[in-house]
Amino acid sequence: DLSYSFCTLLEKKMARRVGWFLQRRLLSEASNANHQPKALAAKAEIDNYCGSTQNWSDPWTPCLTKHPPTPLELGDTVSWSSIGHSVIEQCNQLIMAKERFTEVMEVRQRIEDCLKEQLSEREFKLFTFGSCMSGLSTQASDLDLSIMRYDQNGKSLNPVTRDEMVTHLNDYEMMLQRAGFTHLKQIPARVPILRREGPEGVNFDITLFFHGVRNSLLLREYARSCPYFMPMSITLREWTKYIGITNSAGGFLTPYCINIMIIKYIIHEISNSYQVKIPPLLPPAYYPTYPSQYLSPPWEMVKREKMFVKSLGVHIAGFLRFYACFPYLEKVISAADPIFDERSVSPLWSENKSDVIIEEMFSQQDQSLPIPNMAQKVDSMKLLSIREKLVYSYFHVLKSGSLPADPDNQASKKWSPSMEKKQLFGFH
Repeated sequence: DLSYSFCTLLEKKMARRVGWFLQRRLLSEASNANHQPKALAAKAEIDNYCGSTQNWSDPWTPCLTKHPPTPLELGDTVSWSSIGHSVIEQCNQLIMAKERFTEVMEVRQRIEDCLKEQLSEREFKLFTFGSCMSGLSTQASDLDLSIMRYDQNGKSLNPVTRDEMVTHLNDYEMMLQRAGFTHLKQIPARVPILRREGPEGVNFDITLFFHGVRNSLLLREYARSCPYFMPMSITLREWTKYIGITNSAGGFLTPYCINIMIIKYIIHEISNSYQVKIPPLLPPAYYPTYPSQYLSPPWEMVKREKMFVKSLGVHIAGFLRFYACFPYLEKVISAADPIFDERSVSPLWSENKSDVIIEEMFSQQDQSLPIPNMAQKVDSMKLLSIREKLVYSYFHVLKSGSLPADPDNQASKKWSPSMEKKQLFGFH
């Protein structure tokens, strides 16, 4: 009873701090129809909310009484192109260079050659997955690999139980050590991993799970079909990590969740035409084992065409507002058709009581997936923390043209590079 009373008091306190979130559905059609402030009035609202950056005492706490204006309502009162240029500049510093990509693929080839020497070539396939396959890799990205083994008839020989996986990874570790690889160790995670983690060179993870391969290929299709996906993914994945929105060990989101959220935003807010149809499940033999080419950034193709840069700035801000106001208890965040994102009509989620549901991309086709809800650890208090940071960041990016750093996270301040004497993720 005492713990219940304490939780009730805590909930009331949090409700007062972010009452506008709990009392109103900010993105309802009726609200949008009745609330059409003029651009200058909306700009004045931002100025009154933000004030001077030097005087923010608790910058993560919103104190709004009504929903924030949309980018459309703000119009040209915000320098969207400045936001877009800063994001592109940030991506140019973060994204994996073509030379580094070549170095990573050479290490992959060494690992494959090592396995071929000690296993029959027909017995296994070495799949690349993760950011190196999806085209969303940064300079700090590791190489993610999955080993799939077969008998002469094509039947899978991959281990099923966790103990079997550990035994197989022990064998692969010895093979790689004989080939000269160092700094190898097993990570006792839910799905065991063989990791190379050294002070220099290319680090890698090896698993015996295939799900990541098809997910990475689907993300690659989004990166190729929608020019906004790559810069949004690279920027927002890094930024959310440094302000504490992505931290799976702490019960928050994962970078993979951010990618699914971006896809949902693109389909819902930009254009349904960018939606990539989730393919039917296929045996591993039908999937490519490594990326056939380096995926160049889209702004290199369009030569930083002005409308692309401006639209990118609009969509970075729009993403923040979209998820600050998202009806989490009513809808699923999914890369699937938005018509079926209501929890109440989904056979998979209608009975689920999680505060946030981020659907694994193949969960509708593959019921064997171990974690179909990628955000199942995010409880109501963590969701409030995420929303606070998103709404504050929305106002900050509108006023200053940059995403904010976490004032309590010294690493985020030091990490931010500068552009025209402005920090993309820092305070001014």
